[in-house]
Amino acid sequence: MATGPAAACAAARLDFRRWTWHTTRMPAPVLVVQNDPDKSLGRLAEGLAAGGAELDVRSPEHALPEIDAYAGLIVLPGLADPVDETDAIDRVRGAIDGALVAGLPVLGLCLGGQLLVQALGGSVHRCAPELGFGEVAAAPAAAGDPLLAGAPARFTTFHAHTYAFTPPDGAEPLLSNEVCVQACRYGDTWAFQCHPEVSSEWVLGLASGIRGVDGGLLPRTAGFFAANGISPEQLERDLESCDASMRAIAAGVASGFAGRLG
Repeated sequence: MATGPAAACAAARLDFRRWTWHTTRMPAPVLVVQNDPDKSLGRLAEGLAAGGAELDVRSPEHALPEIDAYAGLIVLPGLADPVDETDAIDRVRGAIDGALVAGLPVLGLCLGGQLLVQALGGSVHRCAPELGFGEVAAAPAAAGDPLLAGAPARFTTFHAHTYAFTPPDGAEPLLSNEVCVQACRYGDTWAFQCHPEVSSEWVLGLASGIRGVDGGLLPRTAGFFAANGISPEQLERDLESCDASMRAIAAGVASGFAGRLG
């Protein structure tokens, strides 16, 4: 029998061949398009992370990465209007179109929801401004929806829009009020007009901004609400009364969307 370094190397090679190697496929991240620096995932971030979603947050003020490296797309609110023609909005539209072609789950919130509905063949229109807290009603389809199955028949949520969307043919309305459809689903895509993501810290920051105190939000954000006569005291009272229910709704939306990711 041969001995020495050469024999040891040969044995090592033979031993190597007897191993069974396993690799674990790392989940692809979710592309999160944050249109304004003060409008983040808010309450949704914790639930998405708990559901195993890795989040890659990007601004459309710069080129966005190709969507084919991602498991899904989330487009957040912004001060822009859905009819704007800017480089940033064009980049968001491109990301949405790419996600739809790839068959990825998409979640759009307020501006993000409006742009998603447009990409799906629906439309947007000016509406009576909805600013602050207001009630929405769940449609029958919400009871079987992955994101809203636990929502009560009526609940209070946050609003901040002067445009609304008309869902495309074939979409299921999920939430609505007297102003407009507040959420709809089309396949594995969800558009929200209301704001399940808004956190208590964000609302308190908004109230401070309306009072002229820096609450960490863009001056334009606070100015938009102040110009429309929104009372900071009313915001704080409404937040106190519905904070728990909003937390529950956000948890359902986040975990439900995380569950749709491949």
